[in-house]
Amino acid sequence: MSKNETFFVRLMAVVICMTPLYGEITVGLLTSIENNSKLRLLYQNATVMCEPFGIVTLEKMLLKGASPQECRSAIEAYYKAHPHDKQFAREHLYVQQSYHYETISEGCVLYANGTESYSEMLLRRGLALIDPQFNNSEWNGRLKRAQQGAQSQKIGLHDTQIRKFCIKEEK
Repeated sequence: MSKNETFFVRLMAVVICMTPLYGEITVGLLTSIENNSKLRLLYQNATVMCEPFGIVTLEKMLLKGASPQECRSAIEAYYKAHPHDKQFAREHLYVQQSYHYETISEGCVLYANGTESYSEMLLRRGLALIDPQFNNSEWNGRLKRAQQGAQSQKIGLHDTQIRKFCIKEEK
């Protein structure tokens, strides 16, 4: 090989090796927590609403419940008996702390506990259910495992009548 060819091959090898270093890492500053399903992040001086992806939280169930009155009373009774669960986001996420996140078409993936997403944390605690319309091959297995853990331990809404009153079961 000539000197020019060798130089070009080496240059391409260096460029290929460095390409992953220039991938955009999206890190946002958590500015406020409205409730367990609505978070605000600041990214490059722009506010980003971050709603957990692929799940239906108790707060969303309140708005879209199958039996609105029964759903509201069941969720309020649950939160009264478990006040820490109503404050789950405030107890596990910290305002003015930076979090890695990414937006996908189904919502926002907030990595709140290492590689575990905030959606998985809510499912594992029984504070949400997987959205029936959610279908993402990358996340389906992880979300199902988190929800099955809560179901098998009967924690959160899996130990109540919330699912019966708040979720419209398709037949």
